[in-house]
Amino acid sequence: MDLILIRKKKQGDDWKFSTPYTLLDLEYNAEDVVNRLKELKVEEYAETKIDTDDINPPILFVFGKDINDRLIYVKLKIRDQQKQIVCVSFHYAKDKMQYPYA
Repeated sequence: MDLILIRKKKQGDDWKFSTPYTLLDLEYNAEDVVNRLKELKVEEYAETKIDTDDINPPILFVFGKDINDRLIYVKLKIRDQQKQIVCVSFHYAKDKMQYPYA
């Protein structure tokens, strides 16, 4: 499966919660992100969301991952047809997260 990492910049005070900022702060590259995604466990699953920007497919899976004592917000989309995993978000979490399977 291929991985696509979205690196969208945020404006204003939200920039510290952006993927580019988090990757720089952690000194991570795409390979590091892939390795962390491979470590995800069902206990780290937080919720499922509907993507209103891209309906192919519309389902997004949200996880919380503890890295270096910081909570990372991870949002993934799985495209079965293209055999791709799209990492829509990989950034420091703004808020606490709840885990229904923890």
